Formats: sequence, structure tokens, C-alpha cells
Amino acid sequence: MEKLSNYKVGILGGMGPLATVKLYERIVNKTKASFDQEHIEMVILNKCSIPDRTLALTKGGKDPLPYLNEGINELISLGCKYFVMPCNTAHAYKNHFNNLDKIEFLDMVEGAKDYLSKLGKDIYVFCTNGTRSVNVYNAPFLKYVDINLQDSIMDIITQTKAGKDEFDKLLKYIRTVNAPVLLACTEYSIYYDRLKEVSDIEVYDAMEILVDRIINLNNK
Repeated sequence: MEKLSNYKVGILGGMGPLATVKLYERIVNKTKASFDQEHIEMVILNKCSIPDRTLALTKGGKDPLPYLNEGINELISLGCKYFVMPCNTAHAYKNHFNNLDKIEFLDMVEGAKDYLSKLGKDIYVFCTNGTRSVNVYNAPFLKYVDINLQDSIMDIITQTKAGKDEFDKLLKYIRTVNAPVLLACTEYSIYYDRLKEVSDIEVYDAMEILVDRIINLNNK
């Protein structure tokens, strides 16, 4: 099998922009490369015009699907053979993506579910209201937090998108759950490296699992 560096991998990003940066940064940092040409060739499409996925799923907001499909077509036109989306909620639309015979979708949600299923424990999902509303993480070992906590953890996402550092609040709510947690929103993923340094919590990150999958494919 040829390495992924011989193929373009597309990031359908902008959901949000900082999470898109974080995904690319992690891929670069975890790739074992001695010089430029050993890195994975990538296209980053910062398509921040995609309407809010949670508003669409929970409040009848503008449909993001046409924009997602437009982005997929743009990545195809740029020669991408694979694509990923650093947005968990956007995965609610994956069954309606066009042209998947022309480009392979590396599914962050399914990758996380597969990885976590092997751990043999219940894990609580920190996610958007939209992800929760349509049960994107539908697995028996994945539990959503108490409904009374949901609005608080959703507010962390909103404030992070607005440029605020919500690390202390996120850590507080993870400790409130007092159980293993999956970061199932890429705004939470921004805090993952700092959370790993906290010894009294057990945290997994859907984005990090996706990065490892991309790196492992490249190493085959």
C-alpha cells in the first residue's frame, strides 16, 4: 500500500476554525518525519460558512448539508482521496454525503466508538446539544451526562468559539461527572493536552483517536 503522503488528505474544517488548526497541528506533530517530504500531503478547507449544526438539529436552523456536500466536492476537485471533519456534530449528516465513491471518509465518530469499545468501561460523552439530540454516539457503553449539566457544558463550547479560555470550567464539570469522559466536541479537544496533565481524571478525545488513525494509515 502506498503511503498517504502520496495522496492528499482533505480536512473539511471551519467547524470551528481553531479546532481545524488543532487537528492539523496534531497530525504534523505526531508524524514521524525527518524532512518536509515525509509529511502527509493535506488540503485544509476552512469552510466556516457551514451553518451551525446544533442549531439545525435542535432549532430548525439553516441546513448545513448542502454546504458540507459542497465542501466534499471542493476537496475532490483538489485531488483529495480521503477527508476528515473536525466536528462531531457534523457526523449526524454523514449518511447523506455525496460522491463517497470518489473520496473516502475517515469517520471520527466510528473510529472513537471502535477504540473505546475495547476498554470495557462506561464513558460519559461531553458533546453539543445537537450531537446529543440525534444520538450521534449511539453505543451502550457511552452515556450522556445528566441533562441538568448539558447546558453548562454546551456553554463552554460557545465561549471557546468566541475566543475565551474555558479550561477551568471544563475541568470542574469533568470532575463533577467523576467518571471517564470522552471529549466529543472538537472545541473540547483544544483543551485535551492540558487535561492529560491532570492526574485525577480519565479523559479520551475523539480528535486524538482520529489523528492516530491517520498516522497509522500513513505508516502502513
